[in-house]
Amino acid sequence: MSAAEQRLLAVAGRVTSRDRWMFAMLYEHRVLTSHQLTRLAFGGDRMARMRLTTLHRLQAVDRMRPYYGQGRGTGPYHYMLGPVGAAILAAERGQSIADLGYRRDKLHAWMSSPHLGHLVGVNTVFTAWVYASRTRPDNEGLTVWWSERRTATLWQKWIRPDGYGTWQTAQRRLDFFVEFDTGSESLSQVVRKIPGYTRLAASSNLISPVLIWLPSASRERELRARLATAPTGVVVVTAAPDPLTAPATVADPPDLAPARRVWLPLHTAIRTDLDGLATRYGISIPARSPADDPDPHGDHEDEVETDPAPAPRLPAPRFGSRSPLGPA
Repeated sequence: MSAAEQRLLAVAGRVTSRDRWMFAMLYEHRVLTSHQLTRLAFGGDRMARMRLTTLHRLQAVDRMRPYYGQGRGTGPYHYMLGPVGAAILAAERGQSIADLGYRRDKLHAWMSSPHLGHLVGVNTVFTAWVYASRTRPDNEGLTVWWSERRTATLWQKWIRPDGYGTWQTAQRRLDFFVEFDTGSESLSQVVRKIPGYTRLAASSNLISPVLIWLPSASRERELRARLATAPTGVVVVTAAPDPLTAPATVADPPDLAPARRVWLPLHTAIRTDLDGLATRYGISIPARSPADDPDPHGDHEDEVETDPAPAPRLPAPRFGSRSPLGPA
């Protein structure tokens, strides 16, 4: 056994089921900040900081702090999947690291990418929904969170959303797409994305709302004015930071705003949260989802999923043997 294999076995024996879940989440969503990981998987900052530091020392995760420029300092730690974490994840899936598609250099390149802010913004929106779901039953709240990479693989002939999710209540399920607007592109470009969703809905006979998060109330107001005069063929829902969103409180941090009653469907005047959207636009459980068959005309009989999306919520702790690399 090589030294690298011995090290991998030694580390694998020290990781928990929560660690393994975080490896899968980092693989799926590329970059998650320390604050996002705390919201997703821990009960407090101190516990998160201690565990993430240990995982970094074991090379299970990598971390970097982006520099925002003179006078602005650096941001929080941004975490990515490390080589040991990738090896553990690959082994659990019966793959090699090459088959997993893990590229450490490409992940590190995200830290200097102009698209880093967009990626972190998308992940912040979904993290707010996951955090709001943590106290709910397992089959309620956010039950599906797919990355832009995964959605592009399935629906690239029609759309390229920034994410796909499923929100469930006791009786209803809402399947939806997310577009995260940073304000870097023209509103005309944002509007031009909508016909793709219309074509997908017509092809699949399933209409899933498009949730658009915008950077300001004024930009949201202008986008809604443009969409109001154009037939969409799908439900479009918008939200933006205050003042148009529901007022925040001291106990309700800004990063959790997407989970509040901030979402405003086109041609309506009352904002709601995802429970309200599920009541209005969701489908009864059980029912078909767009993810069940992204191409209704294709032949998927021979396809085997080797890249499963992780559950967006931290699974219950597991004990005992789980993988060839040691205990969970």
